[in-house]
Amino acid sequence: MNDIFSRVLQFASASALNILVEDYVVGTGMTAVRLDDGSCGVAHLFREELPQGCSIFKSLIETPVPLLTFIRDTDPFHPVTSSLLLAASNAVINGTLQESDFAETDPFESLMIGRDDIVGFVGDFRPLTSSLQGKVREVRIFERHLGEGYSPDWAIPFRLPECSCVVVTATSIMNRTIDAILEYCNTERVIIMGPSTPMKLDFFPKKVHSLGGAFIVNSELAIQIASRAGGTKNLYSSGAAKKATILRRTC
Repeated sequence: MNDIFSRVLQFASASALNILVEDYVVGTGMTAVRLDDGSCGVAHLFREELPQGCSIFKSLIETPVPLLTFIRDTDPFHPVTSSLLLAASNAVINGTLQESDFAETDPFESLMIGRDDIVGFVGDFRPLTSSLQGKVREVRIFERHLGEGYSPDWAIPFRLPECSCVVVTATSIMNRTIDAILEYCNTERVIIMGPSTPMKLDFFPKKVHSLGGAFIVNSELAIQIASRAGGTKNLYSSGAAKKATILRRTC
């Protein structure tokens, strides 16, 4: 398959020789995976989609385990294990990057948004979305779980193509909706954002202008935060991760 999530997993598999998954954590808002080289990655967890019952799995993945086995034997279509797979892939990618690989520019600021722009958000990035109100022509927020001011996700084919800038949550990679979402983006001012973001532009079509994700600098602390029901804010405020930006270079 050639969808974005499959390309991410293929990259991780190709890089998995002699790499072990040392530990993993499933929290209430995110998962974290640490490799034996010290690299760590995180991903969002769709807790509202978890199956009911006192045990989610009949058996647990024992560690340490070869990363290739972890990828091969883990269900990519389950809300927990798809998150673990993305976190493991992000750990691999984190291990290939240095802080010097990232741009200092905020990914959102790089879009040069003006008053005439219609800005679409697939996922509500508060307080970013609220801060734009009154500063642009329109803010459109698409969410699966409706709230005040949201458009339903099934409105994306009709309303997203009119947006001149688009910010897409990286959680759409796990549920494999990102490919269809990007098809409806009629602009090259597109950002993929969130700590679940795999920080390699090669995975994405050229209309994706930049990536805004998390670079884990303290693996033990990231694992601890995930195990204690922590989330994105805790990652950054604790110093376990730094916000990272990768911009697509233009000729």
